[in-house]
Amino acid sequence: MFAIAGLLVILFCSFQAVLSGYKPDWASIDSRPLPVWYDEAKFGIFSHWGVYSVPAFGSEWFWWYWKGQHDPKYEQFVEKHYPNGTTYADFAKFFTAADFDANNYAEIVKASGARYFVLTSKHHEGFTLWPSTTSWNWNAVDVGPHRDLVKAFSEATRAQNVHFGLYFSLFDWFHPLYLNDIKTHRTDFVQSVSFPQLLEIVNEYHPEVIWSDGDWEQPDTYWRSKEFLAWLYNESPVKEKVVVNDRWGRGISGKHGGFLTYQDHYDPGRLLSRKWENCLTLDKRSWGYRRYLKPSDVLSLAELISQLARTISCGGNMLLNVGPDHTGRIVPIFEQRLREFGQWVTRNTEAIYGSKAWVHQSDGPTIWYTSQMRNSTELSPHRMYNPQETFNTIVYAFMLSIPRTGRIKFPSVHLTDKTVVSIVGTSTKVPYKKGETSLSVDISGIPWQDLPSTVSIVLKIEFAASSQINPLRTATESDSSGDDDDASSIEEANNAVSGKENSALRTRGQDEGRRYGQMMELVSATDE
Repeated sequence: MFAIAGLLVILFCSFQAVLSGYKPDWASIDSRPLPVWYDEAKFGIFSHWGVYSVPAFGSEWFWWYWKGQHDPKYEQFVEKHYPNGTTYADFAKFFTAADFDANNYAEIVKASGARYFVLTSKHHEGFTLWPSTTSWNWNAVDVGPHRDLVKAFSEATRAQNVHFGLYFSLFDWFHPLYLNDIKTHRTDFVQSVSFPQLLEIVNEYHPEVIWSDGDWEQPDTYWRSKEFLAWLYNESPVKEKVVVNDRWGRGISGKHGGFLTYQDHYDPGRLLSRKWENCLTLDKRSWGYRRYLKPSDVLSLAELISQLARTISCGGNMLLNVGPDHTGRIVPIFEQRLREFGQWVTRNTEAIYGSKAWVHQSDGPTIWYTSQMRNSTELSPHRMYNPQETFNTIVYAFMLSIPRTGRIKFPSVHLTDKTVVSIVGTSTKVPYKKGETSLSVDISGIPWQDLPSTVSIVLKIEFAASSQINPLRTATESDSSGDDDDASSIEEANNAVSGKENSALRTRGQDEGRRYGQMMELVSATDE
């Protein structure tokens, strides 16, 4: 299956000399526009699944906390539940996937409203969910399920018309070659393990998303990230449609790559000049399945709707994680929440899929906006927001609370004598107070049974007044020009991040810096 992988690695060494198109430098790589499908999709499902679902204690970082940090809670857990001398490798035989039905899993993903799906092909534990030629006896075919799980997911999700993607950890916590590279400043792990694995998953499974992680301990030059991405964009079988994130080396996140992630649960609350993604997890305390999960640990429907509205209003995508158990089952509380969310999304599809940010992102914490254009042929498909044109722009207002008394004001929506307001998913027209500058509605007279949701509704606003506002400009810049650029330019997209973005990067850097120090202590200990 992977017989050509070694040849590809050899051939790759000559790519720099013959590459046409995108070159292995960040300026060239960053100039590639994201394929349009990704922005239009808006919402995806993430699944963290691996050997860590067997102990199912704490989080998917179980092995690190147990053997890397020697956390007493983890050590006591193993002592209580497993025989003396148990190693992490012993858990693999219990990772059976006995109840895994790829088609049923993919149907749940589809029912959630997700348009793309990302699977952890390999997490930091190094266990691969495909039969990697560089991970002998530590993959899902050799041990545990004895099945190519990546292939099963790939076929099932695509059968549901869901885009298929793969998460990939660049490093393995305890791989001897990686630990030796840290000590000797060599690159044996990259050349022999991680780089060939990246080529394998691309050439064999044709993922449309490559979600890189585990990058922070080494620079991009160690990981050969620029060389890989240049090949991916120029020569790979997915060169036309693949999207990648920004986790390709120490100091790269938030600056280079494809869409930006900054940190987990990133929520800037304002429009960014470059496409970004908010990755969060249904279980508030872990990405992997936990045996001690409580109902209160699971995001509520209202919280999911709020996160989606806040994210897409500011130009982002939302990637929601769910961790199956070691048998491959999505537990009932997760499935129920995903289906509930999918029902809400289905009722409000026109405000979500294919939408763009509007010239205003919000009016306070409970009203968030997206927009669609009736005719967008003269606009760049890569623009970060839609302009406001009376006869061309449709505005959608996500109401995260539904007050039953009093008027609701939308200060950013200016009226014309033709403005029409309705509730998405219904034929119900919403009366508003005419003769005022901005929109003010009262929905108290609308019967509850006529509302599509008691949690959150979306208003559709047509024929609002035109505006020349450019939301990507800073507050100090004048907005006198009527020739606003409809897209975030490449120059804007490469601007240095600031404000919340820098804060997010500092937080991630501090966390990863602490772990790097612990890793160095572990490496030193192996020399003693």
